[in-house]
Formats: sequence, C-alpha cells, structure tokens
Amino acid sequence: MSNFWKIWLDIWCLAVIIFGGVLVGASIPGFESGTKTFITLINPIDMPVFNEIERFAFGLIGAITMGWGVTFFYFFRAAHASNIGNKMYRQAFVVMIIWNLIDGYVSYRTGFALNIASNLLLSLGMVIPLYMSGKLRR
Repeated sequence: MSNFWKIWLDIWCLAVIIFGGVLVGASIPGFESGTKTFITLINPIDMPVFNEIERFAFGLIGAITMGWGVTFFYFFRAAHASNIGNKMYRQAFVVMIIWNLIDGYVSYRTGFALNIASNLLLSLGMVIPLYMSGKLRR
C-alpha cells in the first residue's frame, strides 16, 4: 500500500476517534452542541433532549466509536507491518459490511434513516483506499 493510502487511513482513524469524542461530549452538560448538530442533520424531526439516559447513551456510543477508531488504527498498523497479504484488509472490509447492516437496520427502525448515508460516507473513507491499493483482491 502506498504512503498516500496509509496516511489516508491514519487520518480516517483519527476522524473516527474525533467523532467519537464529539459524541462523548454529549454526556457532559454544556458540550452537547456537536452531537445535537449531527443528530439534527440525520433526524430533524426528533430533537434530542439530553436527559440523563440520552447523555449516557451518546457518551457510551462515543466511547465505543473512539475505541473503534483506535482499534482500526492499530489493526491497519499491524496489517501494514506484516507480510500477511490482503487477508487482514479483506477482514476489515467484512467487519465494515456487518457493522453497516446492523447499524443501518437500527437506524432505519428508530427513525434515523439518514444515518445510513453518514455510515456509507464513513465506510467509503475506509473502503476507497483498500480498493484503490488492491487490498481487497485475493
């Protein structure tokens, strides 16, 4: 994989971590504006109220998202450093598909169907470099 795509994936991981941090911010009174903006974009009908349950849920989702970004960062570092071939990259692609199916279903069922579009954009940020560098081939 070229340095360009390696740097792209590093930036993608950092963006996922930062987005998780924005969601974590909703768990702290006074720091929920980023999450409120995002939630309003994907579902302008049902505005968040940031009661204790929502603060807990957004904070937990944010922590998981941050962990996901850190996990992918180290996963890609290991894949770049090893000579295992494309198998690890293809496994990351499968993980992304499974996550999209589950998250998309939950998003649709709970009235946040536009979240499917944001998930697609997020996924493309990872899939484009894997595809362009040939890492999804056998």
